[in-house]
Amino acid sequence: MSGKEDRYTRIREFLQDRYPEAVSISTISRSLKMNRGSVAKYLEVLQSHGHVVMKPFGKAKLYASAQNVPFDDLFDYLSDAIVILDADLHILMVNRSFIETFNIRSERNILGSELSRIHLALFDNPTIWDNIDRILNSQTFINEMLLIERGTERIFLTEFISTVIPSISFTGKPGIMITLRDITLWKKTEEALKSSERKIRTLFEEVPSGICLFQEDGTILNANRAALEILGLARFTDLADFKLYDIMCSREIVQGLIKKGKIAELTLSCNFDRLKSEALTATKKSGVAYFQVVFAPVTDTVGTAPREFFILFLDITAKKIAEKRFKERYQGIMSNLPGIIYQFYARDSGEWGVYYVNERSQEIYGVTTEPLETWFARYGECIAPEDRDRWFDSINDVIRRVAPWEFEGRFIKPTGGEMYIRGVSQPVRLKDETVWNGIFLDITDRKKAEEALRVSEERLRGITSNLPGIVYQFYARDSGKWGMYYVDDRSTEVYGLPPRPHGYLDTALRFLHRSGGPGTLVRLDQRRDTKSCAVGV
Repeated sequence: MSGKEDRYTRIREFLQDRYPEAVSISTISRSLKMNRGSVAKYLEVLQSHGHVVMKPFGKAKLYASAQNVPFDDLFDYLSDAIVILDADLHILMVNRSFIETFNIRSERNILGSELSRIHLALFDNPTIWDNIDRILNSQTFINEMLLIERGTERIFLTEFISTVIPSISFTGKPGIMITLRDITLWKKTEEALKSSERKIRTLFEEVPSGICLFQEDGTILNANRAALEILGLARFTDLADFKLYDIMCSREIVQGLIKKGKIAELTLSCNFDRLKSEALTATKKSGVAYFQVVFAPVTDTVGTAPREFFILFLDITAKKIAEKRFKERYQGIMSNLPGIIYQFYARDSGEWGVYYVNERSQEIYGVTTEPLETWFARYGECIAPEDRDRWFDSINDVIRRVAPWEFEGRFIKPTGGEMYIRGVSQPVRLKDETVWNGIFLDITDRKKAEEALRVSEERLRGITSNLPGIVYQFYARDSGKWGMYYVDDRSTEVYGLPPRPHGYLDTALRFLHRSGGPGTLVRLDQRRDTKSCAVGV
């Protein structure tokens, strides 16, 4: 501790020991055996720092220890970096924030040094020194500056204050107090906010979706260009006298959304012809339009009930019309189809079921579509007992192989009626599952026709089996072409010729010869030693 600091401490301790008594300068001087003039100067400094208070007593000055927080203690707790200079620009005081902000080593004593000699990058700027000179010369000067520190790019809001502190300078000449506040983060946040605002403003104006900001009572605060175009308007002023409920043709729905105050997605329709006649006469739109709408409240960080809301809406009229036409075509196709289409899935986890089944499931098969999650199981229970194992085996097989699926079998409706079905589908492999898109067809008529044909063939076979020859169907066309449509299976047994209609006559003619009575046919297996046969006439 230096001698001067020791004397300051001795005076403060002397006054604290006698508090609340106030004593004169002479008393302090005699008690501490110090020069009276020096004590007077030390007391002025202590008073300016808030360590002591002076109480006038006639012409005399009495001093007592101050019980408030001293100035230099407060000085160190200020967040702004502060440096106080005398008229010669020597450093009289700095606070703790100044030392920490500019990373000045604790062992380095800068008090008494010239500000220019401590080589701070922030002060390496002629504009600063010119401003300081103007202060010292009592000229007009700049109170605040934004300074950027070279190397670190830190931004400081710097304030210059002309001040006179005689107890510090001992000269009564003007000094300078410089305060520096690091606003780097604030400026970056401000720039980020401005950038964000620009982006939001650009998005608001350029996004193809309509955006309307409105109050709780429906008053429209703002609308972007796309919103005006969708509504067939030229200017925002065309909306000034209307509530949002009026232009969206859905007052009850919008009010319900405001009451709930939650984000929602929905589709709204608007009849522009009616809207034009009742309210929005400026619109150029006509007919019915459909909007895909996203509704959301404008919330704040406090958590208070929202007072403002916005909707984002897109005109999906063309899409709606296309969907309607597609649905009509789809229903037209499906209404004439003897079956239903479906979408079956098998997940890697082992689950399986259907994502979609045509609504004609009940009409054709007697199995209701809902609940969809149990449809496949309910449909499978209707497979006839003799075909059920084959049904499940075929399904497990294609799931394992990820292959196309085919199945035919007898189907017993829940009402007891019988029919035959055919199922076919093609697989599509996705990330965690395989999906089969397919169709179930009613093939009852085909099965009945096949059974009738089989019975008919059995009857024909029973009749022809006792004939002393074969039954055939010969044709001769106007074009001159001729041949066989049908040849009895007994052709091999009777004549040794395969019963293939195509080329049958050519084969037979090669093995006919003239022998015996007219029209006698010699069996091939009886003339294997000859190279040709002929028909005898």
